[in-house]
Amino acid sequence: MSKFLNNQKKVIEGYKKIGPYLGLGTQLAATVILMVLIGYWLDKKFGTSPLWIVLFSILGMFLAIYNFIISVLKLSKKEKGCKDKLNS
Repeated sequence: MSKFLNNQKKVIEGYKKIGPYLGLGTQLAATVILMVLIGYWLDKKFGTSPLWIVLFSILGMFLAIYNFIISVLKLSKKEKGCKDKLNS
């Protein structure tokens, strides 16, 4: 029974470590999709077919990558701080 509980604790600890990273892919995709939809709406409104959707798609990709990098750096910094506290 204790082996089962130890395995469960390891699984839970693993999920706690990867949990903050699980939403990053969704966040990245949502940013790009939102920007594409804004570009599509602007193209429909002003009748400039590929202009705004292309511009906002590119902007969305850059914003998504920037946000992804910033989030990963913050999470890794936070994780490093937690490890330093545990070691001291």
